[in-house]
Amino acid sequence: MSRIVRLPEHLVNQIAAGEVVERPASVLKELLENALDAEAGRVAVDLKDAGRALIRIVDDGVGMTADELELALERHATSKIATEADLREIRSLGFRGEALPAICAVSRFSLLSRARGAAPGAMLRGEGGAVRQRLAVECSVGTAVEITDLFFNTPARLKFLKSPQTELAAGLRIAGQLALAHPALHLRVTHNDRAVLTAPKAATLRDRVGALLGYDVAGRLLDVGRQERGLRIRGLVSPPALARGNRDEMVVIVNGRPVRDTQLLQTLLEAYRPLLARDQFPVAVLTLDVPSGEVDVNVHPSKAWVRFRQPRFIQELVFAAVQEALRAPEVVASPRPVAAQAPSGSPAALPTDAQPGLFKEGAAGYSPMLFGAVVGQLHDTFIVAASEEEVFFVDQHVAHERVLFERLKADLAAGPLPSQELLFPLTLELGPASRALLGEWREALAGLGFDLQGFGGATLLLRAVPALLKGEEPRRLLEALVDEVGAPGPRSRAEGRGPAPPLVDRTLAFVACRAAVKAGAPLGREEMVRLLTDLSLTETPYFCPHGRPIVSRLSLGEIRRELKRTW
Repeated sequence: MSRIVRLPEHLVNQIAAGEVVERPASVLKELLENALDAEAGRVAVDLKDAGRALIRIVDDGVGMTADELELALERHATSKIATEADLREIRSLGFRGEALPAICAVSRFSLLSRARGAAPGAMLRGEGGAVRQRLAVECSVGTAVEITDLFFNTPARLKFLKSPQTELAAGLRIAGQLALAHPALHLRVTHNDRAVLTAPKAATLRDRVGALLGYDVAGRLLDVGRQERGLRIRGLVSPPALARGNRDEMVVIVNGRPVRDTQLLQTLLEAYRPLLARDQFPVAVLTLDVPSGEVDVNVHPSKAWVRFRQPRFIQELVFAAVQEALRAPEVVASPRPVAAQAPSGSPAALPTDAQPGLFKEGAAGYSPMLFGAVVGQLHDTFIVAASEEEVFFVDQHVAHERVLFERLKADLAAGPLPSQELLFPLTLELGPASRALLGEWREALAGLGFDLQGFGGATLLLRAVPALLKGEEPRRLLEALVDEVGAPGPRSRAEGRGPAPPLVDRTLAFVACRAAVKAGAPLGREEMVRLLTDLSLTETPYFCPHGRPIVSRLSLGEIRRELKRTW
């Protein structure tokens, strides 16, 4: 006798149900997606005991005929796709033909539907995947699915469910995300005959967020919008002041489908992290419109995960779009200068060969700093500052790099940067590729203070370097410059993860990095105060020009909670 046997249909369905139907929220998700695919404009959901006792979903979609209703209970029967080509261009939320049979296999069920233009309607009743009763009934156009006694025939699964409050929260989270993905849908959810979610048809995403999270919150969210190479991202993100203590209100929607994409959520957090403490998370609803051929939703039976053809580019698009939104004036306001005097102990007190440019001569605006008051210096590398609510650790090198970068950029707009002629011009022998690049960049580099001239054959003559870099060894400086700006363009976080920054910006970033105060350099208190003040006045005080974060922050509230400090 063969050891390999064909499993009975009811057991196959229960195994499939284990992949699709994890909890009542999974049932709610699949049935709501079916309603949306059926072009429903209104959906009513009734729950009892967080969905364990009852899940009833009534929609006004296109409905099904009696034959279609019967067929819908068979595995892999679907109206969403018909050919292999359809599988590569999925536009519907459902398509596998597994959800409804899997749900009915572990519950007692009732299906009622009437197709548009058909009369009367049809009803099926049964349990454990088997139909016990078939009726022709009068009903309105649309579909009503009633699931009772979920997991009645799989008690082990029932034991793994969480508390009713937790299961209800999971279901409402699913319903809320689908409502955000489809603002034109009117959705109402009741639990034990009490309304727990009401989302009227909304004209805009902001209106929908207002209905779900509150109109005060919705009014403070920042618009996100960016489009590149046929991909578009839209949505709303919160300023840091509206941060939450969990990730529940971070929603990513791909082609109308809320998804759990770990990389996209991490990218969203990377865009925020310098603005938020590590235990804080933004409110965000991001909608990505991706050509259907560029995304694979056939990754898991639950359809909650997707795979992109160009994941890195999409992550960069998300990062750039969110970063652009976070540069809004209400997030990083440009402080107004209120004084124009240099503090005591500024450049005149420094020796001429000291680090140049830390205290720039002339008017430097002062304002309340973004980073509180200076506490001290840690490991001669990090400036520690504190406000009433947070402690800040500022990397002095990248902070100074940002200050110098924006200062150089402003100076360059007024004319060529100051250069320092070398006492003895330096001859450099470079490879063909490096010579070609320097020849192409010669005019741009001249405006930045580099004086390069051809000297015949493979040799170049370097006559001058930017004044800020006069202490650098010229040969190594130029070799490093070629390596820096000749490599494939980095995706700068500060300037947005879109196209690589232009040559001038990349060279300015190189100059600023080489000139900035180094890690391990002790600073006086006045120097630290001045550096943080200058940083507060920059347009992008949280990232250096190369994209590295400048600031790490800790919440004093979190520290008090951890140390059980209640006053």
